[in-house]
Amino acid sequence: MTVHDYLLVISRTRSDIADLDYLEQLKHRGYTVECLPPGQDAVEVLTSRPPFVACFHYDYPDQQGLGDLRRAKQAARSVPLLMITHAHSEELAIWAFRSRVWDYFAEPLDLQRFMDVVKTLHDLRLGTTITEMALSPLEHSNRMPRDARLHYEAPSTQEAKLKQALDFIEQHLDGRFSQADVAACCGLSVFQLSRLFKRNTGYTFQDYLLKRRIEEAVRLLANPTVTITDICFAVGFRDLSYFTRTFHRQMGQSPSAYRCSVTDKTSPLPSSCPSSPTTVSEQPERSVK
Repeated sequence: MTVHDYLLVISRTRSDIADLDYLEQLKHRGYTVECLPPGQDAVEVLTSRPPFVACFHYDYPDQQGLGDLRRAKQAARSVPLLMITHAHSEELAIWAFRSRVWDYFAEPLDLQRFMDVVKTLHDLRLGTTITEMALSPLEHSNRMPRDARLHYEAPSTQEAKLKQALDFIEQHLDGRFSQADVAACCGLSVFQLSRLFKRNTGYTFQDYLLKRRIEEAVRLLANPTVTITDICFAVGFRDLSYFTRTFHRQMGQSPSAYRCSVTDKTSPLPSSCPSSPTTVSEQPERSVK
């Protein structure tokens, strides 16, 4: 099988990769680079015009995308495959090497090592004939990593699941629930839910939950007739000390000090207002056992 002097990048990402640094560096060093967009079959290109190396680029590998890599290796076994991925796990790396990936790279990309590997393969492939018979068989029992998504989800589907998760949190803000409970409600794994939250809100699931609970506490503190202990329980906390510390960390002052700061100056101060700013350790309400 004739080896052609170009590097094929097979994109399995949601965003355009055309302007990524490593592609510019490859071109700057004189390599011919061709990119295959998501949805286009790599097997036909690999078998009709085998490159000296092919690179599968993922953001969040799913079963379909990983299946494409496996099929490519089965169809064009003499073509070395590299794998770049944003979402990384030890299990995914093990799967990659068992699938006969030549080298595995997690983002942020180690550009120097990547370039060294490309140069080695360029010299090897264009200077030495590698026969398919010399390659060991693929491990067909190599199972997909559990972190791989079951299928690609359109943005509208993701938005619907995020809304479902946010609605669950709002409806159960005063109760006790885990990330696994929310994930199950949305038909997602805990890993998938974590990724969905981080990508769309900028927060981890736990940080978002604490943020919402403190925001609700701020709203309730505007009512001077509600005790801080009651507010603590109303927003899902079960320990007043932990609630006070969390509130202070996010708002810069204790709940009682915040209540005083937002009280109308023309109204009598609530009896719980301290005469001077309280510290995190101060607890104007009775302790919760």
